[in-house]
Amino acid sequence: MVENKDFVDMCAICKQGVLRTDMDYQKGKVFHAQCFTEHGNTITMVDPDLAHLSARTRIELVQLKNIKMRADLEEPQPGTAKQKPVKRKKPVVKKKGKVKKNPSKKSGKPKSKPRKAKPKKRKARR
Repeated sequence: MVENKDFVDMCAICKQGVLRTDMDYQKGKVFHAQCFTEHGNTITMVDPDLAHLSARTRIELVQLKNIKMRADLEEPQPGTAKQKPVKRKKPVVKKKGKVKKNPSKKSGKPKSKPRKAKPKKRKARR
């Protein structure tokens, strides 16, 4: 990529590259000299403090709407009968563990044969 040392920035109006010779720096932005003379008075500069305050206000508005919605869901609507909360039974979870068998009762299943232990393989030493 060929780098041009005369290139400064992009024009705030036409979004084209601005060369150092054709540059006009006004209100904290870079313009072509011709673009600024034609359209410079239409560019409004945003105050950063005001933009921050506006964003913060929008966030607070959303938070307040969320709080209001939660409060409306918790309170019954006027004119409706107050309902009792429905109590639900907790599901019973059975513990899995060893079950003691009664030695007097014999099950019809035959016992499985014990497994034979496999011989361990020895690694060859070098």
